[in-house]
Amino acid sequence: MADNNRKKLPGAAGRYGESAMAVPCDITKPKEVKSLMKKAAARFGGIDILVNNAGVITPNLFEDCTEAEITRQINVNLMGSLYCAREAIPHLKSRGGGYIVTIASLAGIVPETYSSIYTATKFAMRGLFLALHLELKRHRIHAGAIFPDSVHTPMLKYEAEHGGSPLTFLRDPRCPEDVARAVLQAVLKKKVEVVVPSSQGFITRFIMVFPKLFAMLCPKLEKQGEKRIAKLGIRPGPR
Repeated sequence: MADNNRKKLPGAAGRYGESAMAVPCDITKPKEVKSLMKKAAARFGGIDILVNNAGVITPNLFEDCTEAEITRQINVNLMGSLYCAREAIPHLKSRGGGYIVTIASLAGIVPETYSSIYTATKFAMRGLFLALHLELKRHRIHAGAIFPDSVHTPMLKYEAEHGGSPLTFLRDPRCPEDVARAVLQAVLKKKVEVVVPSSQGFITRFIMVFPKLFAMLCPKLEKQGEKRIAKLGIRPGPR
């Protein structure tokens, strides 16, 4: 397990017993990522599966985004996953194959209003890992991506309280275990893309065939999302 939160990381890894290894790492720094992969390979004798799970969001209108907000989201969401995949590939090749599974977001298929930079990173991640799926097959390395709808995490509450997209709250949030099961499914069944919940997979892909239709529906969907935020008892932040 790797994270840049040095205080909470040991406790998180400790829940999985002595076999788990916690490595402080800022994935936006290539040298730290390279060191992470070397430490993992040395400890476990190699690397078989990489799960990219880091992500941040700063809700804001695009015109109001600061340079720092833009850079942070791109560096963590996109570049961090890119660096981790790049450094893991040599280790996976040496094992004769393996898996790279990346947690993207439903925002990588359908754009999130008030979160244009986050959306851009998730769309880019989808393209990146589809390309990697094609490139890495010859090395017996499977690359797949998970596209969860809203998930019950502190980040979801942060979105609601800081003017996040009402589209995120159209449905009840999924539990983290649902996403974990999707990762397992992607590995065992070599799925290229897994949407959580699966029922949203067809709907979201279909509606994006008609961008103009989505733009027409968006205001109504946002109103529905705002009502659900109110039901959750969260005071929405300003937009």
